[in-house]
Amino acid sequence: MRGRRLSCVRPGAAGRGDDDLDLLQTRSLPFLTRRNYFYEMIHLVPWGIVTATCESTVASIIVAKTFHGSHWMVTVASASPFFANILSLVWGMLCVGRRKLHVVTAFAVPVTAIMFLVALIPHEDNLGWLFVAVMAVAQAFMSGVVTSRTALWKANYPQHIRATITARLQTMRFMVGICSSLALAALFDMDPGLYRVLFPIVGLCGIAGIVLLRKIRVRGEKSQQRSLRRRSDADLQRGLAEPFSLVALLSPGHVFGHMRDVLRRDARFRHYCMAMMLSGSGNLIVVPVMVVIVTDTLQMSYLGGIGLLFALHRLVLLGSLHRWGRFLDRVGVVRFREINQLCWASSLLFGMFGSMMLAGGIESQSYVLPLAMFWFLVSRLATGAGMGGGALAWYLGHLHFSKSEDAEVYMGIHVFLAGLRGLTMPFLGIWLWSTVGWWVWGVALVLSLLGLGGFTVMARAERLAIQMPTPSTRR
Repeated sequence: MRGRRLSCVRPGAAGRGDDDLDLLQTRSLPFLTRRNYFYEMIHLVPWGIVTATCESTVASIIVAKTFHGSHWMVTVASASPFFANILSLVWGMLCVGRRKLHVVTAFAVPVTAIMFLVALIPHEDNLGWLFVAVMAVAQAFMSGVVTSRTALWKANYPQHIRATITARLQTMRFMVGICSSLALAALFDMDPGLYRVLFPIVGLCGIAGIVLLRKIRVRGEKSQQRSLRRRSDADLQRGLAEPFSLVALLSPGHVFGHMRDVLRRDARFRHYCMAMMLSGSGNLIVVPVMVVIVTDTLQMSYLGGIGLLFALHRLVLLGSLHRWGRFLDRVGVVRFREINQLCWASSLLFGMFGSMMLAGGIESQSYVLPLAMFWFLVSRLATGAGMGGGALAWYLGHLHFSKSEDAEVYMGIHVFLAGLRGLTMPFLGIWLWSTVGWWVWGVALVLSLLGLGGFTVMARAERLAIQMPTPSTRR
């Protein structure tokens, strides 16, 4: 009897025979999506190491412990990815009408190059700002990868199964991220100066990820490019997206004017962005606060800090990702955001309980530290559940409102507004922590609940619109 072959199912051979174990679940997808899904999935193995290394949590802990950075330096490191999101409005406009795979690669190459540059930073306390600056540039280009990648998903994966595919891709990315971040933390505990060796290795992983990414094909792009070359006024009036000129992209008035026009024209998307602004602000206020608690108050190691702030909630995220994906495909984005926001609000409530326990000092009672750690652990578990849904809605939420030709612009607006709140909220959070202590969690919780209210109002309006009879039904 012939034994079964272990295989990821090569795209060209997908569906031939039952003697392959379909480890990547390629055969369960529509035939035309299988090749792109296969190569994107294996691309995320090396590229997931790069994204984990660029994570703000990892970077902020390295700044705090390797370079002995101040609270404000830690805050900048925590918030720098959100600064980078400001550029996503330009990145989204840059993608319009251009070869999407070329744009993704153009963003990924600088991220990879910067991993090699980090190794040149001397291991000295007063050079923490240089590390923060270099990582901020990497995160700026990484935001371009995020913005342009959603355009690939829009083109390559049908809407009815897009969330399920995205959940699988994100599962791979987070699995690799958890393993690589914990490995980095363990090595940093051995020698904090190992970043000069480890970051070039991450850069080599980035090169491998780019090579695999180039094997993806963008469906329908060649015909769109031919149409653009033959474009006429009539084509543009019916919605064919024309590339923005570089002059327009470098003009703040043009960029913000285009964003204003989209938000003015699309009231539903505008309300969605307002609810996202409130809920996201609540989450961002406490990001640097948790880093300060872990590194200063609790004096945790690299492995303990990265394990609590990064790996733990990623494990919960992995366990919930596929359930969130099926739920999103079933109920739609707005109802999904309403339920998902309950997880975020819960995480802030539990974090507030933990900070309240620490307010009297760890040495005050023997039970204070264990009880505070319990609440922080529960908070991170709730954060993981929230991030499981957020990892999908972040990439797919704007597609609920956009057309195919302007999906990148909608994503750019969405990520730009995330960057705008990231530009202010972490600094507000660290200031509140230094002035009012654990009450900062109360401020964050109020903002989160206001965002929940916004999603609830939108979900109710959508349900009423679906139930309202059409004119033909009335007759």
